[in-house]
Amino acid sequence: MQFFDNILAHYGWQGLALLGVFITLFAVQFYYYAIAYNRIYNFRLVRTLKKRCSDPGVSVIIALRGENEYFLSHELPTILAQEYDYYEVVVVYIGGDADFYGELQRMREVHPHLRLTKMGGNERLYITTKQALNVGIKSAQYDNFLFTMPGSLPRSEQWVKVMSRGFERGMVVVGPSVPAIEEAGFRPTLMRLTEMHRSRNAFAQAVSGRFYWAPRSNFGFTRKLYNSTRGFDHLNLDLGENDLYMQAIANPRRTAVVLSPHAVTVEERPSEWRDWLELTRYNDTTLAYYPTSYKTFRNWERYSRMLFFLVALVALVVLPTELKIGVMVATIVRYLIVVWSSRRTAHKLGENNIAWRYWIYDLIGPVVDLIIERRSSRETASAWR
Repeated sequence: MQFFDNILAHYGWQGLALLGVFITLFAVQFYYYAIAYNRIYNFRLVRTLKKRCSDPGVSVIIALRGENEYFLSHELPTILAQEYDYYEVVVVYIGGDADFYGELQRMREVHPHLRLTKMGGNERLYITTKQALNVGIKSAQYDNFLFTMPGSLPRSEQWVKVMSRGFERGMVVVGPSVPAIEEAGFRPTLMRLTEMHRSRNAFAQAVSGRFYWAPRSNFGFTRKLYNSTRGFDHLNLDLGENDLYMQAIANPRRTAVVLSPHAVTVEERPSEWRDWLELTRYNDTTLAYYPTSYKTFRNWERYSRMLFFLVALVALVVLPTELKIGVMVATIVRYLIVVWSSRRTAHKLGENNIAWRYWIYDLIGPVVDLIIERRSSRETASAWR
């Protein structure tokens, strides 16, 4: 008791309270970076018991809206050239250009594992992505569905083969994706880092059995599970097939997370800051339907990081010298943990070449999140426009 009284007399209630808040925030940050995020690096799919036969048949389903020449000349040939014997590619074309559809049909003559379906959309009747995927699912010959989209490319020719291992162990499969933002500079780097952190939040939850999100270019599920749930939900949204629907069907026993350099897809992103913000806000339309547990997990990390830096700054100004040294040491230790954790998780998520710049997002990431959330998307993610 005398010892406590001496400390109280020396530092005062205010100093001890400030130190207590700092230690609490350090503990929260330690949990996220040293424990929660580090689960991504420690996760191994091979530790999960196989529940189904090896080399399952996989149908890669793509909803193609409009005439996309780059998809026709680059993306589709890459997907058709995957090194796996038991797969097909199902393309659902939403459009009315006979010449473009003819080009797709000529590709089918060269690649017998390509299946085509055509849906005619117009201004009065808008065909949603979920409707197109429903048609693709009905057309598929295999019972394991792997979904990707135009504007995305698998990074490896073994993408389908590696993702098929997930179907050996689960009924819901998810793999990593990275944004294709090639421009150098501060803003493009910040855009990539923001997406890496969001992906890390999602996969930290997924490997812990609390799934809530998958990249739109890299997820899948089985026909049996799809039929048992009567298909996609939230039909008023032209989004949600990869998160809202997956939240409804995923659980720890069903979900297989595939983390491998060969499982990564690369998604096209706008290079301009404003366009990227608009796309991010549009994709965030579904966040309103997310469970409280996800929002809590995300917000505790974000706000504890903001408060940690603020409290550390105040402590370095007002506390006695010996406590200032302790705060400085703890801040450096936290930074080293963040760097260590970020490099390890970035490797598993396919973002090796960006991890060393994570300190940029560490400092101003919460501000970016607030900028994104300050306004809603200019577009309405609805089925009827």
